[in-house]
Parts: sequence; C-alpha cells; structure tokens
Amino acid sequence: MATFQFQTGKTHRLRLVNVGGDGIQRFSIDGHVMTVIANDFTPVVPYQSDIISLGVGQRTDIIATAEGLPNSSWWMRSDFTTEPCGISNQPHALAAIYYSEANTSLPPKSSAAPALTNDSVLFCQNVSIVLLNDQSSLADRLIQSPLFETQPLFASAPPDVPAKTQLIQIVLGANSSGNTLFFMNGESYRGDYNSPILLLANLGNVSYPEDPQWNVYNFGSNSSVRLVITNNSTLAHPIHLHGHSFWVLAEGVGTWDGAVQASPTTQRRDVQILQAMSDPANLGYLVIEFLQDNPGVWPLHCHIAW
Repeated sequence: MATFQFQTGKTHRLRLVNVGGDGIQRFSIDGHVMTVIANDFTPVVPYQSDIISLGVGQRTDIIATAEGLPNSSWWMRSDFTTEPCGISNQPHALAAIYYSEANTSLPPKSSAAPALTNDSVLFCQNVSIVLLNDQSSLADRLIQSPLFETQPLFASAPPDVPAKTQLIQIVLGANSSGNTLFFMNGESYRGDYNSPILLLANLGNVSYPEDPQWNVYNFGSNSSVRLVITNNSTLAHPIHLHGHSFWVLAEGVGTWDGAVQASPTTQRRDVQILQAMSDPANLGYLVIEFLQDNPGVWPLHCHIAW
C-alpha cells in the first residue's frame, strides 16, 4: 500500500490524475479540506473542496494543509463511481497518510466522508463536492465547478462569435460486422499508419474524401472553432483535445438552448466530461471553443479505453 508523510502545520501540493481506462474517480483525504489550484495544468483561482472529481485523463493540482496532530494518521481515498458513470471491479482504493510521529506499523482508523450515491445525473460530471453536514442532500453538496465556480487565474474571454462551429454527434452503435463501436458523425476512426495525417498535411494534402474513416476536419484559417458535441449513450465521455486549452461554454442533458458561459472567467482546460444521455430524447451535450493558435494535426477523442 502506498504511504505519504505529512508534517503538522505545513502545506502539501498533490498532483492528481485519473490514469484509469473508464469511470470517474472521487478523491478525498479523511479529515482534510483540499484547495484546488489548477485543472489540466491551467491555474485557477483557488477554491476549497472536500472531494475532487476526475474523469479519465483529467489532472487536478491541490494544496492540502496538514492540520492533523503529529501522531495522527489518515486514509487517502479514491472511490470509483459505478454505472452509469463507469465500470470497476474494485471501486475503492486506499493510501495512508502518516504524520511525522505516527506509528507507521498500524493502519489509519479515520472514517470516510458521508457516503455519496449515484442517484443524480450531476454525479456523472465534473463537480466539486462540499460536505456541508451529514444530513445535507447530494444536490446541496454539489458545485458545478467547471462553469460556475472554477475561474482561471489568468482571465481570457472567448470570441463573441466563433469563426467556425462544428457539430459532432457521438453515437454508440453496431458496425457492418455487428460489433458495437462508438462513432463520431457516423465514422469510427480507422487510421493508416503508413500514411500519417501530420506527414500528409506537411506535404499539402489536407483533404481525404476517399478516406472518410480517418474522420479529419480541416478548419483552415479560421481563428476560432466552437465544437458542439452530443452523446446518445448512457456513458459519460471525458473529451480531450490535444494541443489546446479550450473554454467550457456549456454542458448538460437535453437540448442545448444556445446559451453559453462566455466571459473572461470561463473555465479553461483540455479534458472535460461530456455527460451521458438520460433517455433517447435527452442527449448529453458539451460546448467547447478554442483558438486555432497552435498549427498542427490534433486529435479530439474520448479517454474511455474501449
């Protein structure tokens, strides 16, 4: 079992990352409140949370203040959410924190925070969880951190109007062989290792009408791109865009009404959870926007490994 040492009165910076293949992790330290200072390497205005949510591939930097007694020990926990937020045969992981004078031969005896259930669609998304008291409802303890609470430390507003808008529909379905696959706009990506897209683009080939399975979008000289992504499956998708930090403009379940959270304090990161549909008439949606200021061939993909 992994162990960590804290020293009373000091602060400890922890860099958290969900390196799993599926599912949303909830990270906590018994008896300690954490201060979030960055998401996906984007510094944020510090805020406190008892539980940190991490989709696959997401990273969060926290500061933990060591307020325990010198002889105390505490459990560090990573609790995996269950369906529909993910699938795990071992949903609870532990590590031990020992203060400088604690007996390291004995396991900690600290208790977990009040149990959280999966009875809310909000649970399958990026949220901060503040434990007000044992009797408070889950809804009272959830803060929708990406859009309303989390603010970048260095403010930057998205363009008033995007230069290009692209709809991407993620669908779970069967291919011609009857195998279940995820599709983006009707294509399940199939790359050709003998013809790397970056090499082809460098040679001036930026259009592939004969190879739709490559699922390439050439946004040309557009200064900014807005992606409206929908999800028809009951699985939440951690969506990752390489090479950019994007603004998270809107997210939810149902029909996007066109409203965006667009201001200098809008959350930026490079992995955001696309929520699952609640039923076929109410799809999950995510609206992100990025500046085309880093030329290259950049993958946009979900971090679920299968």
